[in-house]
Amino acid sequence: MPFEITIEGPYAAISRFYANLSPYSPAVRKIPARNDENRERGRIIIVESNEDCLDNKLLDISRIVEETKRVSSLRSEFDFRVRNLAYSEPSSGSSQFVEPFNPIPSITIQPWTPDLTWPADPRTIILDPHHAFGTGKHPTTRLCLRIMDLLANGTSRAQGINGVRVLDFGCGTGLLAIAAIKMGAQEAVGVEIDPASGLAARNNVDLNHLSGRITIREGSWEAVHERYEIILANLVVSALLKTGTHIRDHLTPNGTAVISGFGENQAGEVRCLFEQAGLTLWNQYALEGWGAALLLGGAG
Repeated sequence: MPFEITIEGPYAAISRFYANLSPYSPAVRKIPARNDENRERGRIIIVESNEDCLDNKLLDISRIVEETKRVSSLRSEFDFRVRNLAYSEPSSGSSQFVEPFNPIPSITIQPWTPDLTWPADPRTIILDPHHAFGTGKHPTTRLCLRIMDLLANGTSRAQGINGVRVLDFGCGTGLLAIAAIKMGAQEAVGVEIDPASGLAARNNVDLNHLSGRITIREGSWEAVHERYEIILANLVVSALLKTGTHIRDHLTPNGTAVISGFGENQAGEVRCLFEQAGLTLWNQYALEGWGAALLLGGAG
């Protein structure tokens, strides 16, 4: 399955990386400035078609970037993100996302239309059908929703959802943050590094009349300043391995983390990572070859 690796930063610095990353056949694009004191920013996009090579390629690219920064005395910060081009559900603007459906029995996802009548069922989630990722049909999203439903119904000894604060890290379209509120959470924060996805998430929050209870922030862990009773992270495995160790730092004592986005065959590696980071595996789940884990933070 193909993966898209994106490196974004000041355009002049990105141009230097381009030469050093040429063996990976990157594409460089200018994009509009967004921060960085209005200086133009650039973006390198690299596509890796072999999942088995992805982690090694990410490590190689990180080394090249760090070495280029060192040699060129660059102090700028750069955003890295990985998107699984085959991970997401079919395009939400396609014919496969025109009718309501139930990713789990207790939740209905309704594509938005201009003439949509407000649904009577309080557990209906409205999503804008013009954004491609995060409709709720992918097994990893359904796994997260299934685990969240267990927490909401009190059928797990882990931290329940009712009345708590939830962090949806890598929130995409904001689906899990919205679902958390629908399941009883007091408030939720979604953090998303991709500006287009963050905009889609804010739009979906507004469509569900939840702007007073859900905040969407742009960035990565630097945008997370609080601790949460529940953290949701449905990310590609490379992102989990790179950033997952921060999860425990942002959990309240005895908080709960719901992790997904990895294959069943990667469950052992993911479990070891989080156990080494101080989390305790409570349970594992699988669906159609994908995995999810329920982890406890502990009081320490």
